[in-house]
Amino acid sequence: MLKIGYLILVLSFLFTCGSAFSQNAELVEKITIPNVKLDGIAWDGKDIWVVTYESSPIKWQIAKVGTEGDLVFSFIVPVDSLDDVHNFGMTNITSDKRTIWANHWNAGLIYRFSKKGKIMTEFGVPSLNQLIPVGIAWDGKYIWVLHWSDKSLYKLDSKGKELDKVSLRKLRPPVDMGLAWDGDNFWVGSRGANRITRITPKGEATGFIKGPRESGGIRDLAWDGENLLVVYQQDSTIYKVRISD
Repeated sequence: MLKIGYLILVLSFLFTCGSAFSQNAELVEKITIPNVKLDGIAWDGKDIWVVTYESSPIKWQIAKVGTEGDLVFSFIVPVDSLDDVHNFGMTNITSDKRTIWANHWNAGLIYRFSKKGKIMTEFGVPSLNQLIPVGIAWDGKYIWVLHWSDKSLYKLDSKGKELDKVSLRKLRPPVDMGLAWDGDNFWVGSRGANRITRITPKGEATGFIKGPRESGGIRDLAWDGENLLVVYQQDSTIYKVRISD
């Protein structure tokens, strides 16, 4: 009976992994922004946007990255921070081309900003008392939010109406930080394992890559139409990665 139980466990693991396989990942560019700590990244169809972090005093801003890797514009986001260790503030961002969407870890809120920094919308996920959002992506029509505690993706319309929920709890290693949409699939980060997994909208893993930096700490992901953009928590570098099967 023990052997049968072990076989079932192995088969269950293989089923969970699905057809996921290691993919080729080529680091094609590194954009380093001196004296800036990064905590989020988005692509608006033309420009890169990032979340910048300062520790003294604690402050988050959303900024547009220029062609030379400099910050050409920024605005402060409304985050009340209690300390430098536990408060993750305004972390992940995405763009629908016209506006910037961001999630607030502690408040459990999703914000929509104009590119000038005006708050246009804010809401939580209706079925949750408090969302701990650690990833956000725009699929061309809807907002998807990754929840840290229950390892699920929540699909919302632009007014905050909840449309669907996709569990990612069976994925190994656990996915827990950063979310991007490439037009067909999501890419989700595993912070400690330094791995980025490709999943279908139904939550099935179909591939993965190792993070572009040696150590872990993946914070956010974006897709620029050709490459995956990766930032690590409070690092100063944007990693541009080209992926092939």
